[in-house]
Amino acid sequence: MAFSRILVPVGGIPADEQAIRLACQVARQDKAKITAIHVIEVQRNLPLNAEDAAQMERGESVLARAEQIAKAARGSLETELLQARVAGSALVDEAGERGIDLIIMGIPDRKPLGDFYLGATTLYVLKNAACRVWLCREGRREDQPAARKEK
Repeated sequence: MAFSRILVPVGGIPADEQAIRLACQVARQDKAKITAIHVIEVQRNLPLNAEDAAQMERGESVLARAEQIAKAARGSLETELLQARVAGSALVDEAGERGIDLIIMGIPDRKPLGDFYLGATTLYVLKNAACRVWLCREGRREDQPAARKEK
C-alpha cells in the first residue's frame, strides 16, 4: 500500500527520532508528504488560545529537532504547533482534515506497575483515527530489567 500524507506527532521524547526516520523512509519510497505536529495541551481553566511562553518555546524546539532529524534521514517535513485541550482528539481531527493516510507515533518503553503502558494519547489515536496507525516503540534501555516470562 502506498501512502501520500504521513503525520508524525512529536513530543520531545527519544522515540520521536525513530518515528521520524521511519516516516522519512516511507515517504521517500511513496513520495509522500510528512507533517510533524506538536500539541500543547491547555488546561481547562484557561482560554484555549492562552499562550504559555515556556510551552511555546519548548514546542518550537521540539519541531526544530524534528526538522533536523528528518534532514539527517534525507527527508523533509512540514511542522505545526497546535494548542488543544486533549492531544489525542486534536491529532485525530488534524489527520481527518489533512487527509492523512498514515500516522506514525513514537512511544516510550514505559512500564508503570510492571505492565506495558501506551498512554492516553496513543490509545485515543489507535481507537479513533480513520487511517492506519503505526507505533514505533523505543528500545529498552540497558538500565531497565528485561520482562519476566509468564508461567
